[in-house]
Amino acid sequence: MTFALPSLDWWAIAPMLVLTLTGCATLVADLLRAEDANREPLAWMTVAGIAISAGVAIASWGEAPRLAFSDMVYSDPFTQFFTVLFVSVTAVTVLFSFEQLGREDFHPAEFYTLIAFSTVGMVLMAAAADLVMVFLGVELLSICLYILTGFSRRRMESEESAIKYLLLGAFASAFLLYGVALVYGSTGSTNLSCVGLAIGASGGLAGACDGAVAAGTASKAVLLAGVGLLIVGLGFKAALVPFHSWAPDVYEGAPTSITAYMSVGAKAAAFAALLRVFLVAFPTISPDWSVVLAIVATLTMVTGNAVALLQKNIKRMLGYSSIAHAGYILVAIVSASHVGATSLLVYAVAYAVMNMGAFAVVMALGQAGNERTLITDYAGLSRRQPLLAALMAAFMLSLAGIPPTFGFVGKFYVFSAAVESGFAWLALIGLLSSVASVYYYLRVVHQMYMVAPVGEAAEHVPGRWLSLVAVVACGAVFLLGLFPGGVVAVANASTMFVK
Repeated sequence: MTFALPSLDWWAIAPMLVLTLTGCATLVADLLRAEDANREPLAWMTVAGIAISAGVAIASWGEAPRLAFSDMVYSDPFTQFFTVLFVSVTAVTVLFSFEQLGREDFHPAEFYTLIAFSTVGMVLMAAAADLVMVFLGVELLSICLYILTGFSRRRMESEESAIKYLLLGAFASAFLLYGVALVYGSTGSTNLSCVGLAIGASGGLAGACDGAVAAGTASKAVLLAGVGLLIVGLGFKAALVPFHSWAPDVYEGAPTSITAYMSVGAKAAAFAALLRVFLVAFPTISPDWSVVLAIVATLTMVTGNAVALLQKNIKRMLGYSSIAHAGYILVAIVSASHVGATSLLVYAVAYAVMNMGAFAVVMALGQAGNERTLITDYAGLSRRQPLLAALMAAFMLSLAGIPPTFGFVGKFYVFSAAVESGFAWLALIGLLSSVASVYYYLRVVHQMYMVAPVGEAAEHVPGRWLSLVAVVACGAVFLLGLFPGGVVAVANASTMFVK
């Protein structure tokens, strides 16, 4: 009997390998660094690794979709699209860290290593071809975020939010894992394509399904129970109502750079996994789960916008705003169509651009020992720092979905997909809740332009990287709002696996 080594397609996971090696190299470099040495080389080392990872993903774009590592990982345009999105968000977070590390007593090596490893978890969630890989990606991402949330060790709010996130995240992980077990029990497999074949779907890019039950013979009751638990587990990570209670407290207590990172990266990763799982493994039972997700989307949009109206802290306001936006994105999955999948990718890019830009302004206004996150702190900002006020106004208008911004384009595509799929009522609820959100977004604009500043607040010059991120994001908000064709074309090509 001869032992044959399995064929390992390292190129399929090259972006993840680069990010992993980057995190390890950062730790080693820190050991060789003098204690009082400049921290910036560690940041630039991380940025270099991120750039290489993005380059590898882009270089893989034209290759034929395939499965790797015993059919556990996809290498396809969908994976490459989200890889580029994730590493872009990570690069911006590293640029944010120049300001954050200067204000607070952060140890840079651990910070950058955790950022790199958490991005590996995000990419793994988007690339997962098996429910076990989805779980591993969620856990890798979550464990890093638990630590990063509590990174401000001298702030009680940061430590409290980390504990809340850890405890609730542990429960959500248990639900997710139990859901995986029930799906396996009903279909005989955890591979997404094999699960799809077992319940009568085409399964997309099929792999070996020797352990799966015969096509169309899956136990539906057990399967639906498993699907419900998967919704709970992934819905927690996406901050969907009623699994959202952690988000506002964690967003408020975490360092602002990590709040921005979580609100965009973790949310996009959760939706990438949701889309892949539900539209590859469960498309034939979409009449069963689409109604449930439509109800969750309705609750998420209405609750997020309604509670955001009452917030006085801008980080909590943006936290509830992110819950509402999760509802908009979920509408795309409810559509269960190629158009819906494409609109999800477009909205993910739009949300990343405008939300990271908004948080760049929030960080730019903060100071050591005083993050200045009350909405009233923005009073008279147009007179004190007109550029920051103009940038923040642009991001608020885009988040509200006012044309000609990219936020409007994203909502247009999502709601159009819902109408096309017969969920016009859900699109109407989304439209009305979006109109309601205009109030609390314009309240920030009102404070900046219509309210006189209180006292003489000592202003400081924002860091150059924060200013650069905000300006570039603002340009993208309007440029992509006027000319979204390129992003739409790439998103459309990335979702060809959806029927």
